[in-house]
Amino acid sequence: MIIEVFAADDVEDSVAEVISESLNLAADMWGLYWPVEYWVMGLDPDAGQALVDHFCSRRDARGEWDYADCMRREAGPEQHSMIEYQQLGAQAVADEDPFGTAGHNGGFEWGIHRFTTTLPWGLAGRFGTPGAEDVKTVLHEYWHAVQHSFIDTLDREKRDSAFGPVWFAEGSAEFMAQYGTAQLAKQGLMPIVPKGDWPFTYEGEMANKLRNIEREFANGCAGRNLSSIVDYADPCSALAYDLGAWAIAHLLAETNIDSLLEDFHPIVETVGWEEAFETVFSRSLAELDEEIKQFWELPESKKMALLPQP
Repeated sequence: MIIEVFAADDVEDSVAEVISESLNLAADMWGLYWPVEYWVMGLDPDAGQALVDHFCSRRDARGEWDYADCMRREAGPEQHSMIEYQQLGAQAVADEDPFGTAGHNGGFEWGIHRFTTTLPWGLAGRFGTPGAEDVKTVLHEYWHAVQHSFIDTLDREKRDSAFGPVWFAEGSAEFMAQYGTAQLAKQGLMPIVPKGDWPFTYEGEMANKLRNIEREFANGCAGRNLSSIVDYADPCSALAYDLGAWAIAHLLAETNIDSLLEDFHPIVETVGWEEAFETVFSRSLAELDEEIKQFWELPESKKMALLPQP
């Protein structure tokens, strides 16, 4: 089993090195199930194009995807193409807006986990972003690899069903990444990264999520049950990453931090997502919705006191 990081030529070596270190730390914490390919875009269009060429040549050489078909898809205008990550990064710099994105882009049919990311601003020393935030993002993406590793079927619909609703898939990736980053910091294992212009801490990030939730509620998402946030197209899907993360914190505080890894994911494909949820967390989704509403009424100090501590 192998973890490989491929970076565009205009990405500094130190960026790829920290991503590789972070992936290996995540694999140490949570297991390595299939080989990982993590593709890192920079800002230069030609370097981006060359990285797509490398990706497609690799797929073609392994008999996985015809080179021309791959280039058409990954260097073309389609959404979530590989080159889009370079374009979004370049656009962010042009707009002076630190937007960045990373994604688990499948790879199941080739027996790998495939990721792509825009240039990680913190690791690249841009926008004042703490490098620790980028380590957290790598852990978030790696948790998606964990989720997918327990689902064997290649049938898209069945995969999506076992993967679960967006509030759960993203809420658990986000919470486990925040918790995992805090664990690394506590154990003195955090990669050495640029500090950035503001502190990055577990408590601080989880408190920020409470502000985000308030903002999302104020922008028309008030009154939404968490369990109703099931897909990415939902205008309130941002709640999945914030309220979802807090819901997972609540569930794991009552069970234990390894419940997802040891109890939930090993049974999810066999029994189905909802039954796995009810079995492991001893409550229905309707009951969880009610608990989250009660949680939301608590003062912030009481909310923060519920966080599992690494």
